[in-house]
Amino acid sequence: MRIIYPVLIVMTAALLFYGCATARPKVEQREALSETVENGVGKAKRFEDARALAFRDALRKVVLEAIGSEREQRNRDRITMFVYDIAETFIIRYEVTDKVKSGKDTIVYARVVFDEDKVKESIRTIGIEVPEPRETKDYSESPYEPLILEALDNLTYLVFFEPEKKRIKEEYARLCVNRVNNYLAGREYEYVDLERINEIKEEYFTLYEETQGAVSVVQLIAQALNADVYIVVDGIVEGEGKSGDIYFASASIDLKAFESATGRGLGTETGYSGRLGLASGMDAAKRKGVEVAVENAVKPTIELVRNYMYKSFEEGIRYEVVVQGLGDYSMATIFRDALSGTGNFRNLKEVSVSAGQAKYYVYYMGRKTKLIDEILANLQNEEGFENLTVVVSRGNAVIFGIEE
Repeated sequence: MRIIYPVLIVMTAALLFYGCATARPKVEQREALSETVENGVGKAKRFEDARALAFRDALRKVVLEAIGSEREQRNRDRITMFVYDIAETFIIRYEVTDKVKSGKDTIVYARVVFDEDKVKESIRTIGIEVPEPRETKDYSESPYEPLILEALDNLTYLVFFEPEKKRIKEEYARLCVNRVNNYLAGREYEYVDLERINEIKEEYFTLYEETQGAVSVVQLIAQALNADVYIVVDGIVEGEGKSGDIYFASASIDLKAFESATGRGLGTETGYSGRLGLASGMDAAKRKGVEVAVENAVKPTIELVRNYMYKSFEEGIRYEVVVQGLGDYSMATIFRDALSGTGNFRNLKEVSVSAGQAKYYVYYMGRKTKLIDEILANLQNEEGFENLTVVVSRGNAVIFGIEE
């Protein structure tokens, strides 16, 4: 009996181990996930609520990338109910990159990995179209590659903030604008100076109100100042108290890029400063937070813009062409024919024709200098265009004038 009991114990243990080993839960076999990574920020009294808002913030960026800002706004209620409200169901994994206290609230910064295919499928399920990604042509071996890259380098940017729909104080919003402009200047990119925007903004704020907000005021200003791309800044800047002689603050800054001609979203990036401390005062700590957050967001934002515009330019580089001093509409027709008669012409869109002036987007696979030469050559024998000259040539825009 002394021998039998140990044997029974060993056999029982072996059976238990075998049973546990073979009774493992089955893991569903899935195809490789389409992963996409976004940063998000949320603010609430409870940590769990702030984290959930950070998830939603990050998920909205995935949705915007998939369907664009216009379609997202038009279907916001349905997307909120069937996508944003169940944000956690799309998450593969996440990391809370920072957590800071702001008075009674907690701010959570999260880096979230989503199942992109699942997000898109959910959007389609509620009857919203998800555009198929355009196939990128490889121009690396073609003569068009240098032209496209040169056009990308010649893009003109306008950076500003929505006058009413912003979470950030204006002083910090202006600081954001200046920091982005400094980045653009350091890389010799064309941009519209803040002072130039301030000179005309009141006129376009009035126009914005007259259109009942149908078009972003920043887009109106960008179109008026011949910018190819506009970037809207916004964010959250928080003071986080004082410890000894050190003042603490944090910032999360959103940079949203759009194509000026259409208002189409080109991408959104959020920069985070984390918790920063300075001895020189709370305002200094907040300003430093803004600067760090912008620094973390601006490079990927410009990369998003360039990647998108590269694809857009594959069908022809878009130039904004304006002619001033037209006598009548028939002259606008002659000018338009001269545009479409250029050798590397691809397409043309009439933006506006009014008394004395016409504006077009010309899609042309060539350098702007050659386009200008061809337009002047096509009009040299046309009545009324004898004194046609170039008034302004900047970035990817050119303004012609007819001198009296």
